Amino acid sequence: MLRLQRRQSTRAAQSLGSQDRRFALGRRSLADLLAPAAVEVARDHLRLEYQYARVLAVVGYPRSVVPGWLTPLLEFEHSIEVSLHVQPLETASIVKLLSQKLVQLQSSRLIDVRSGKLSDPEREVAFEDAERLRDALQRGEERVFSVSLYVLLRATSQRALDDLTRRVESTLDGMLAHSRVAILEQEHGFRACLPMGRDELLAYRNLDTSSVTTTFPFSSSSLSMERGVLYGVASRSQSPVIVDPFDSSLENANLAVFAMAGAGKSYFVKLMALRNLLAGVDFLVVDPENEYGGVCRAADGQFIRLASTSSHRLNPFDLPPDDAAAADGIDVLAEQVTAVVGLLNVMLAERGSSLSPYERSMLDKSAYMAYANAGISPDPATHSRPVPILRDLQVALESIDDHIASGLAARLHRYVAGSLAGGLLGGPTNVALNRRLVVFNIQKLEDELRPVAMHLIANFVWNRVRRERRPRLLVIDEAWSLLRYAEGGDFVSGMARRARKYYLGLVTITQDVADFVRSEHGRAVLVNAAMKLLLKQDATTVDAVTEAFQLSTEERQYLLGASKGEGLLFARGARLALSIEASPAEHRLATTAPRELAELAANGSTNGSVDAHQR
Repeated sequence: MLRLQRRQSTRAAQSLGSQDRRFALGRRSLADLLAPAAVEVARDHLRLEYQYARVLAVVGYPRSVVPGWLTPLLEFEHSIEVSLHVQPLETASIVKLLSQKLVQLQSSRLIDVRSGKLSDPEREVAFEDAERLRDALQRGEERVFSVSLYVLLRATSQRALDDLTRRVESTLDGMLAHSRVAILEQEHGFRACLPMGRDELLAYRNLDTSSVTTTFPFSSSSLSMERGVLYGVASRSQSPVIVDPFDSSLENANLAVFAMAGAGKSYFVKLMALRNLLAGVDFLVVDPENEYGGVCRAADGQFIRLASTSSHRLNPFDLPPDDAAAADGIDVLAEQVTAVVGLLNVMLAERGSSLSPYERSMLDKSAYMAYANAGISPDPATHSRPVPILRDLQVALESIDDHIASGLAARLHRYVAGSLAGGLLGGPTNVALNRRLVVFNIQKLEDELRPVAMHLIANFVWNRVRRERRPRLLVIDEAWSLLRYAEGGDFVSGMARRARKYYLGLVTITQDVADFVRSEHGRAVLVNAAMKLLLKQDATTVDAVTEAFQLSTEERQYLLGASKGEGLLFARGARLALSIEASPAEHRLATTAPRELAELAANGSTNGSVDAHQR
């Protein structure tokens, strides 16, 4: 049996009287609270009450290492304790020993030469190392240290301890380091791993300064920011990944999320929204599949349903407030006309193509005419007047005696008075962004209107963020449906470049990875995203992802075999494998699994439709 620490100081107790001494010995001390009731010392392990422990001593080190070479050990999947003891040695005595060693090696070399034998490669390497170290010591460039490295393992049973020992030994072997179990020395090894800092095992190795610096276990592939929220858990170190999208260490707050369907893209963004709302960040979400209703309801957000039969409308001719124009010092009317022409290019051009320069010029002229007919000019004093609507643009086109203008007016008729007219573009804007979470639901929109709606919403939000500078994140789900159009791509890539100026971060989500990275605008969005998240990929997209992100073979295989919610986060120049974790309450709000949604609906807590007062 081993008593780790005495309960009380005998010397202190002897200085007291008999009654006081008895009282002092009867008090509970810190040692009573921390020390186990009993310790059983076995041949190759310790038993601490109901816990088994074993100490491994590292006795072999790799010949060449890089800084942080202990990272695989520090990020081991099981909780282990690593103890490093460093004791400096006197330089003069080490130089003397090295000189003697060099004499011995040189003598062996001369004997082999006289005998006609070939030189021993190991002896030559040892001679060069000893000579180089001696010279560095004499110049004061290096010092020599006595270094001991121990690994303390703990488990609930001896069988689990043996299994953990094999796994740790395999990890060390993969690092070209070798260890041994401290046979009949477990008590001394355990004491060497305690915070007292005393090495009683003395299984040391002599290392120079450069080698010791690479051995210090102060590096880990983790990510933590002071004011961030939990994004996930690092797969190797099991440390929390804390991210603040507006942290000064990041170039911008933009994030690009790539994954196959069902890998957890929207799930992650919903968790990110819930947590960032608590941190004071506003969220604006373009929801194409009605997935954010539960999050919106839980966060008391504003749910805007855009459809041909909806009462909510967004007018593309809305101008930003006057104070924003004065602050920017730009021609707000010209910028808005450019945005309107970009929207009309998405609306009127054939799929996969773009309007001709003459058609865009005609639309530009007609937009100015529509504003002029409403009494609005480049003078900011006129910008408070009621702006025109889409019907006014059609009237302006019809007033121009030109067959191109007539053709554009005919194509625009569907959106003004035809089959696509209605809630989305049917009149003045009647939506106010007055809540911290705003969800634009476009599920009921026709397919050809979805890119129009996404472009329109983004422009509407852009005008609003100019009014008040506060942290916001704009989420564009299925962003490729907008980027595949030239003008839509110009708009989104421009927002990715300029969002930082307005305290805005752009979050793009897509599963069309190959098309995204091949697009000029997609690459611009990718380059301007300070953070990228790659979740599970399939075999048809992984090659494009590997080329775009220069993934290693291990990273490629990791993404192919990743489970739902597992992926790689790129931030601050590092690549971190993480797993997305959610509490049960968060999971109920974020999940889109059909079976779970059915169970939640049966319990009356589905995350589908939203109450009427939120619409």
